[in-house]
Amino acid sequence: MESMTGYSHAEEATEQFSYSISLKSLNSKYLETFCHLPKVIKDCTEEVEALLKETFVRGKVELTVDIFDWLETKKVTVNFDAIQGYHDEFRKVEKKLKLPPSLNLSVLLGMDGVIQKERSLISAKTRKAIMKAIAGAVTAAKAMRKAEGEMTRRDLKKSLDAISSGLDAVWELTREVPEKAFARLKEAVEKLAGSGASDERLLAEIAILADKLDVNEEKVRLKNHIAKFSGMMNEKGQIGKRLDFLAQEMFREINTISSKANSSQVAHVVVEMKNHVDKIREQCRNIV
Repeated sequence: MESMTGYSHAEEATEQFSYSISLKSLNSKYLETFCHLPKVIKDCTEEVEALLKETFVRGKVELTVDIFDWLETKKVTVNFDAIQGYHDEFRKVEKKLKLPPSLNLSVLLGMDGVIQKERSLISAKTRKAIMKAIAGAVTAAKAMRKAEGEMTRRDLKKSLDAISSGLDAVWELTREVPEKAFARLKEAVEKLAGSGASDERLLAEIAILADKLDVNEEKVRLKNHIAKFSGMMNEKGQIGKRLDFLAQEMFREINTISSKANSSQVAHVVVEMKNHVDKIREQCRNIV
């Protein structure tokens, strides 16, 4: 069992710069991958996304790489042709508008295209180091998802055991419901109809009404759902949606038992059972 929630973070340094890698994973109906890479390794986006899709099958997975503290000094050059052109144009403006000379070097150096910095490039060694660190972050996040999935599995088992115990209690409380209902209905009819209540058709109708209060079928189905859920928890692959569907079926059976049993004792037990089913469904939404 694997959770869709995971996180990993790492900071490393190369001979060119320092960098950090963050990967976070949240629950989602499908697999969604997002890569935020700096310009110098933007061309690695496809490779990184392929790694994410190969590792994760479901969830919203977001990976971010930030570069900081460049150790290399970038070469800076001054475009003299550009600065000369700006200078000449400024002088023309001053002369035409009869303005006093106010041009200074700082203004010229701040104009577009005057100062040119060498483009930042990373070495093959640095690129390899970053990709290795990304793979490590992905592995760490995957491990966290599996660890959280195991904790979720244990919690689900506790809730499932509680529902199973509740079913045992319901079984005892509703063991004689049809018989008691038949006797109660027969007595009520006899009071109203007198000796006519012995008519076979009338007794058959009473039996049908009493049978409608029988919850044995619901109890058997609920027991089967619990057993199937327990087995499915140990399966591999994507089981979150299937577990959630089974939890819905359990809730439906519990609801029917509550309405048919018409017992305050059963109602108290059912409330606890429903609470555990709600907890299970909430956890299933975060399972792959």
